[in-house]
Amino acid sequence: MRPSFVRVAALLGALTVGALTVGSTTISAQSLREQTRALRTTTPAHIISVNPFLPLFGYFQAEYEQRVAPQASIAVSGSHTRLEHLYTSVDVKLRLYPQERALEKFGISAGVGYGRVQRQELISCDPLAPTSCNDLNAAVSAPTFAVEAQYQWLLGARRYTAVAIGGGAKRFYLSEERAIGISRVTPTLRLTIGYAF
Repeated sequence: MRPSFVRVAALLGALTVGALTVGSTTISAQSLREQTRALRTTTPAHIISVNPFLPLFGYFQAEYEQRVAPQASIAVSGSHTRLEHLYTSVDVKLRLYPQERALEKFGISAGVGYGRVQRQELISCDPLAPTSCNDLNAAVSAPTFAVEAQYQWLLGARRYTAVAIGGGAKRFYLSEERAIGISRVTPTLRLTIGYAF
C-alpha cells in the first residue's frame, strides 16, 4: 500500500512540476509577444518634419517620411531656397538605414524629382538679339537626381520628436544652352525638426 502511495505522490509531483514549467514557458512566450507588440506600437512609422529657420527668410524645406521595412523608408520632400539663384524642387527618395532602424540614426538616400531655377541676376547678352536675352533670364525647369546622408534622432520618452541633420548634392539635368549662368550640381543641406507618429 505504501509503495503505491509513494508512486502516486511522485507522479502527482512530476505532473505539477511539468504543468508549472509549461505554464511559465507559456507566460514567458506571451510576455515576449506583448513586449514585441508594445515595441511595434511605440516605434514611429511616419515623420513629418520642417526646417524651422528658413521661413524667417521667406523660404522653406519640408519632408514626409514613412518606414517601409526595418532598414528602409520612402520620403517625399519639397524645398524653396536661394543659393546663387532661386531653387524650387520636389523629390521622392529611397532612404536606407544600415543599422536596420528605419527613421533613426544614420541613413543614406537617393532621390529623383523635378526642379525649377529662377535666375537672380541679369545675364549679359547680345543687344542685337533681345529675345535671346529674355530666354536667358527666364526660369528653367528640369528633372533632378539627388544623393544625401543624414543622422536622425528620435527624442523623448515616446520618441515623438525627430531631429535630423545632413547634406548631399543635387543635379539639375539642364542642357548647356539652358544652364548658362546656373550651377547644374548644387549642394543640399538638411536641418529639420519634426513629429514622429
